[in-house]
Amino acid sequence: MSKILAALTIAGLSFGAFAQQRNFDAVQIKTTKVAEGIYMLEGEGGNIGVSAGEDGVFLIDDQFAPLTPKIVAAVKAISDKPIRFLMNTHWHGDHVGATRTSARRAW
Repeated sequence: MSKILAALTIAGLSFGAFAQQRNFDAVQIKTTKVAEGIYMLEGEGGNIGVSAGEDGVFLIDDQFAPLTPKIVAAVKAISDKPIRFLMNTHWHGDHVGATRTSARRAW
């Protein structure tokens, strides 16, 4: 019984930490050129891979939804082509959230 209570207590505390609001206003997106047409964007959490070519932009991960305008601005500084594809490597919030639909609206 005590193991179940301990597990429920930990789960409850974890949920509280997860539910906290983050302030993304101070986050800046840093762009690093890796090779011709290949870039890495750093912001809050996981990094974003960018492949920019003549037919458009391909993103690998997209970070938190509130960062969409900043991410789109960083991509526009790399290429005037639209974001055509997005591949999220997994479901954690620092890798997904600024969806392709949100980015296309912002574009």
